[in-house]
Amino acid sequence: MRAMFIEVHRIENEGDEVQRAALVELFRDNAADTLLIIKLKEIYEIIEDAVDRCEDVANIVEGILLEHS
Repeated sequence: MRAMFIEVHRIENEGDEVQRAALVELFRDNAADTLLIIKLKEIYEIIEDAVDRCEDVANIVEGILLEHS
């Protein structure tokens, strides 16, 4: 199970990097389209929040397993 928790944390970190890169590209390539930037930035933030919540769940499950093992 430990390997799975490590993988969840790795994926969350990768998600952070992907989001940062996507935002840079979004602003760079669409500077003139403010509405598109606003819409896509919101979508990126929703996805990042979902990935963060997955990590939160993994942390909770890991804590439960450690407590009861």
